[in-house]
Amino acid sequence: MKNIFRYYRKVFSQDYIDKTISGGVKAQIFLLVFTILTVLLTSSVLVILLQLFLSPETSWTEQIWEVYNNFIDPGHQAELTAWDNRIAASIISLLGSILLGGILISTISNIMERRVEMVKSGKVYYKSISNHYVIIGYSNITANLIQELYKEMQTNNVMCPIIVMSNKESEWVRHQLQMHLTKDEEKLLYIYFGNIESTEELERLNIDKAKEVYILSEEKDFGRDAKNIQCAHQVNILRRRCNNHQILPVYIQFEEPASYSAIQKLQFPKDFYCIEENGDKSEQNSRIYFRPFNFHENWARQIWSIFTLDGEKYDPLDYCPILIDRHEDTVEWKQVHLVIVGFGSMGQALLLEALRVCHYAYYDDRKPETERIRTRITVIDNNMSSLRQRFLAFYPHLAEQVHDITIDFREDDICSEKSREDLKEWCQSATQQVTVAICISDPDNSIQLGLNLPGEIYQSETRILIRQEIRTDLGKIIHNDTKRYRNVKVFGMLEQGVSKHILKDELSCYVNEDYNTQHFIENLHTLFLKDKASYQAKAEKAKAEWRELDENMRWANRYQLDAYLIYIRSLGLDVELQTEKKHQEVTIDEYQKLLTPNMLRALVSMEKYRWNAERTIEGWTYGPVKNNDYRLHPLIIPSNELPEEELLKDKNVIDNLSYLLPLGGYCIVRKG
Repeated sequence: MKNIFRYYRKVFSQDYIDKTISGGVKAQIFLLVFTILTVLLTSSVLVILLQLFLSPETSWTEQIWEVYNNFIDPGHQAELTAWDNRIAASIISLLGSILLGGILISTISNIMERRVEMVKSGKVYYKSISNHYVIIGYSNITANLIQELYKEMQTNNVMCPIIVMSNKESEWVRHQLQMHLTKDEEKLLYIYFGNIESTEELERLNIDKAKEVYILSEEKDFGRDAKNIQCAHQVNILRRRCNNHQILPVYIQFEEPASYSAIQKLQFPKDFYCIEENGDKSEQNSRIYFRPFNFHENWARQIWSIFTLDGEKYDPLDYCPILIDRHEDTVEWKQVHLVIVGFGSMGQALLLEALRVCHYAYYDDRKPETERIRTRITVIDNNMSSLRQRFLAFYPHLAEQVHDITIDFREDDICSEKSREDLKEWCQSATQQVTVAICISDPDNSIQLGLNLPGEIYQSETRILIRQEIRTDLGKIIHNDTKRYRNVKVFGMLEQGVSKHILKDELSCYVNEDYNTQHFIENLHTLFLKDKASYQAKAEKAKAEWRELDENMRWANRYQLDAYLIYIRSLGLDVELQTEKKHQEVTIDEYQKLLTPNMLRALVSMEKYRWNAERTIEGWTYGPVKNNDYRLHPLIIPSNELPEEELLKDKNVIDNLSYLLPLGGYCIVRKG
């Protein structure tokens, strides 16, 4: 009986009726028939109850029955013989015809039409929705984000509603999403029409009951990054007004690299999001977890960091691993050389990510300057003079503080004779392993350039990346080619620009906590294997500490993860997802035995130069005394000048890899 009532409640709920009457013909017919049967059943029950509780001797019940029959059936009056009854029956029948046949139908029709129009225009809101995802603003990555959320829900075996609010026409938004989503994904969607700057319309998103919020703003909207920050402020105020004291994750997209870079460098006060427009600051604790992200950086991290294992796998820049050899005099290393063509937002994101990860064992600061091997990056663009000037204004200390990487900014056309000859020379060199990334924003121009480089490049082992905004059939053919274009891949697709694994920061918060609590990661790994309940409690504590950490310090922990794949490969090993494990897994004891003093020294040096580059990108410069306000740090120095006690911190990073990676679903393996 309870299930029957629950089913009726679902069928006659506001959101189910709205979806039905604005859907197809079959759904509407089903709802109509179901409603008629329900009314008839209810009427029959009422009649039975009347017969049971009213006296059957009273004749007025018969009169009521006659009135009812004439009201719904005008033909019934022909059975009457007395003229007074005929006149009364005619009037009642006429009223029944008007009310049931005309006004009622037209009224219901009008209500349904208006309701359908409101649903389609996104102006109907549902207060009953809870434990849901909220996406504020429609952009080119909205469909990909919904797909990522759906995958997460499938993993957790819990389906949750997804509200998308945009100031674009709801029908247009629905049509755009339908082109990319499956039927099951569409069923979870509620599309609202609203303005990101309106507090009243944000209130309709049920922020007090939401699970996560994503602020994307509107595509090509003027000042969208600044509006996103203001929207996060309003979301926090709405969250504080409710009784839900849980921290709400709020993920905010920043479109412009300059805005994103500035956000990373700012230190937000604890009460930044808590002050209301009227100046009230009655509660100073934020109720949101602020997590900015950038589409282009996400893609750069998905190509070359450890997160490439979570999706489409791309070859690392050291596709011939630069191994740490026990006998350094006998090893011949091939220098990593990255060529970036086009220095727009994507090109800059790839350069910054390369600066964070391209730190290899061949750079030895104990050797004379002229004998040191450095990673090489060449950036080519027609408009390089202005782009270079602007880029170096944001990152002015790269040349003086990133010692193991050289950057060459070239103003040229990739189709020029000089550029093509240089590419051939680099790719045919026996001492270089080259990756060419075509980052032209025009997808047609980008694919033409990527597939028409000098023929010698395709004959070599050079890796070629071609930026494409959407995955087309041509892109699939390129990925599956095993001949001329065997080393060519497309990247940058809008439908793959969001990775929940990157945004969740799970491993990052463990890295941070290990700096606060000695042997935290090692102990957490032990609990992970033996005591799941204690593991969850300890992990939640680390996440709580992470939420209290200053935003500018979170990035140091996030970017540390990106180089882990390189460190493991330098030992002659590799990393795979635990769910896709195809090779022999390396145990913790085996990993620790591999860390000979020589190998550990090389890895610690690599980690030190990675840290120097990451801190330099974040705006830190060398200073004799550390100053957080002006971003001065006395440890932005070469590895061979680092004090012994500081080297231990970098040594802990290497030691912890075998404990940390399994917590993120990875495992260290031995290939071959």
